[in-house]
Amino acid sequence: MVAFLLMFGVFGPLFILPKGKQHGSFSISLFTQLYGLNFGIDVQTYAERGKENDFPLLKKCPHCRAKRPLHRHGYYERNALTPHGDYRIWIVRYRCRECLKTVSVLPSFLLPYFQYTLSAIWQVVKEQLGLTEGTNRAPFLPTKDGIIFYVRRFCRNLSSLHSFFARRWRIIGPIVKKEKERASWWIRTLEKHGLYSVIRDMWEDGFRHPFANQMGS
Repeated sequence: MVAFLLMFGVFGPLFILPKGKQHGSFSISLFTQLYGLNFGIDVQTYAERGKENDFPLLKKCPHCRAKRPLHRHGYYERNALTPHGDYRIWIVRYRCRECLKTVSVLPSFLLPYFQYTLSAIWQVVKEQLGLTEGTNRAPFLPTKDGIIFYVRRFCRNLSSLHSFFARRWRIIGPIVKKEKERASWWIRTLEKHGLYSVIRDMWEDGFRHPFANQMGS
């Protein structure tokens, strides 16, 4: 059985945004992807195992909260791109026997609606901001426009990071006019606190992840 089974008293770093959960001036609608299950393997191994991955047993519906095991409701395929390879992977889907709504489980190395893995996106954003080097010769890098898109998304979510860190750790980001300096500071801060764990905590608290659009996806 998958490790870290804690959510809803059942399983671990895996979270769903509650229906109509309020944060600031916006409301997040019902979301049917559970994000952040750590399978303890890399994307290549996950892809190779396919439908034989150690998928969790969901014992409580995140929609209606019915305490009844959810029924395995098939799979769907999606892309998982890295700088060194592209993979087609299976995402497991469940269905609640009570409310009949579906839930899919997304591995922690992916973000909803993004084809590139989180580590790949993070790496090219750091390179674009001049914080690191090393993937210029990788065969499957995002396009230049794609990298700029990721950087802009990250910068647009700096205020969300500021709010989350202020609430969780009472950490206030730098007050500087240059967006690049602020973005670089937040990248270092996220890495200091653990990128994956911070994103998981942000979702749990109803905040957008650092690359989400303004509606919280």
